[in-house]
Amino acid sequence: MTDTNQKQLVNTLWSIADKLRGAMDADDFRDYMLSFLFLRYLSNSLNAALTP
Repeated sequence: MTDTNQKQLVNTLWSIADKLRGAMDADDFRDYMLSFLFLRYLSNSLNAALTP
């Protein structure tokens, strides 16, 4: 990935996060996202453990 593409990706991701966050306080959004990522990690771990 080129440096320009990486910068565009970062800008796009921050833009999406700002739209999703909306009027929510940044601290509340952070707590929400950390919880979501933890649940995703648990889900992926469970799937990996149950898949033969």
